Amino acid sequence: MENQDVKTAYENAKSDIANLLGWFECELQKEPEIIQWPRVGTLNHVRQNLIETLSFLSGFETREIENSLEESRM
Repeated sequence: MENQDVKTAYENAKSDIANLLGWFECELQKEPEIIQWPRVGTLNHVRQNLIETLSFLSGFETREIENSLEESRM
């Protein structure tokens, strides 16, 4: 029974993460009429939190992730 509970909890967490990523995608498609610095600051804050979360999940250093992001923009 315990193995099934842990498997269910694992699958629920994965499903929730996938749904949250979908919501992020929807939010990122919204374009404000006027882009102002506070909005840029908000996005940079979210970006940093996502980098830290990915680092925690993957084991990669945040700097490695940031370097990959910079390279993808070139």
